[in-house]
Amino acid sequence: MLKEDYLRFKSVYKLELLGDDREFFKRYIIDGEEYLGEPQTPSQKRLMKAKRFFREKFEEVKACLPERFRDFLLQLIRKIETMEIMVYPIKETAEAARIFELVNDRGKILTNLEKTKSYLMYMIYLTAPPEEQERYLEVLNDRFGKIFREVMEIQNSKYGRSVGEDDIQRYHFIIYATKDVLSSYSSRDVASHEYMRVLRDYIMQKYRTNKGECLSIVLDYAKDLENAFLVLREILTYDKDDELRDLLERILLLGRTANFYPLLIACWIRFKEDNEKIKEILRLIENMSFRVYAIGRRRADTGRNRLYDLAHEVHRGLMDYGELLDELKSLIRKYEWDDLFERHLRGDDFYIRVSGNDIKYLLYEYESYLRKLEGERLEFTLSEILSRDSWGKPNYEVDHIWPRDPSMLGLNEEELKEHEKYVNRLGNLTLVAKGWNRSMGNKPFSEKRKKYRESLLRVQKELALYDEWGKEQIEERENKLVRFALERWKI
Repeated sequence: MLKEDYLRFKSVYKLELLGDDREFFKRYIIDGEEYLGEPQTPSQKRLMKAKRFFREKFEEVKACLPERFRDFLLQLIRKIETMEIMVYPIKETAEAARIFELVNDRGKILTNLEKTKSYLMYMIYLTAPPEEQERYLEVLNDRFGKIFREVMEIQNSKYGRSVGEDDIQRYHFIIYATKDVLSSYSSRDVASHEYMRVLRDYIMQKYRTNKGECLSIVLDYAKDLENAFLVLREILTYDKDDELRDLLERILLLGRTANFYPLLIACWIRFKEDNEKIKEILRLIENMSFRVYAIGRRRADTGRNRLYDLAHEVHRGLMDYGELLDELKSLIRKYEWDDLFERHLRGDDFYIRVSGNDIKYLLYEYESYLRKLEGERLEFTLSEILSRDSWGKPNYEVDHIWPRDPSMLGLNEEELKEHEKYVNRLGNLTLVAKGWNRSMGNKPFSEKRKKYRESLLRVQKELALYDEWGKEQIEERENKLVRFALERWKI
């Protein structure tokens, strides 16, 4: 009886949802079918979460108060039966859009993406001819249904967990917004942090001057937004075993993607049919990420405005492939030209200045280079080198060949001064597996050398060629590493 009163009477469901959630709600929430896959949209995910929540709560009450469970249910039913429901009979989707736009801020706070959908539906209601409203609203609903599915795939992917839907919408605004949209804002970056207000103002301005143009802008924006979400999902879930995947992984693992996401989206849309062009663009993005931000230690916003403008120009067809390459090379040279790059690599404080992950990245690339020279296959990935165990400890570490603690080295006063100057230089660093530092970290080179010879890592194995270790050996190895880096990350 309760089920018939509140959920379903024969084939009639007491509540039906719209769009893609309609069948999901019927089958898996009301009818209780087991859902084996992952929900396809955020709303489906919330429905499943809510069902699990109430099921668990009921089980808790039933387990703790079995004799009072019936009374508890009766009280709950009385509460439901005394609730008042306000009904707004509507005939068309357009009218629903208008009502929703007026009341959508009175309940749970909506995401910017949800607010955007609501606002665009409302503007269609205001601008489309009455006979076309339903068709346009259906198109818009379909586009946002696809967008929400892309959001789920992005956030379930390895590299997309930290990318929110509002972030993606902001990245799209950066590539989409013309000077007309940006109006009086000093830069694309500044305007992008208020993209919702900027878009609303722009669309409303067009509504006041030309309703037909306003409708075209609304439909164009929704189509372009859908494409951006689709493309970013393609980028973050790209899984072909090829050079393109390796380049993407390097950029994503370097972890400075916020500046590059708009450009990645724009270039993927514009050049994705030409693999060689995409690969060359990715090489320059990885080059800039490593040289300018990792080794140069430039501020996170360095070059951001120009990168954002480039993304827009590529997206709008205002810049061709050759011009883009020249601009990216020019940016790298501006902030980390070769002489400066080399100076930073040779710094006495290299280990202190540069993050552990960036040093491991450099040494991993050097390991890959050494193995190619020997015709050996690389048996581990960059992701593994930068990974952490279940306790949050790194699986690979950076080791000082000449130990930071010189107490076991028997150095005289002059040698201690040399040690202090050279211990944190690039030439004194190597890559080691977890646990090495605990067992070998502070031991003299004569003892480490035996272990280096047995190592599976070429960056360690080559150290066994030295008979001793000190200032001269550090300088010699540093020269090798710097020559490699200047070639590997050349412009």
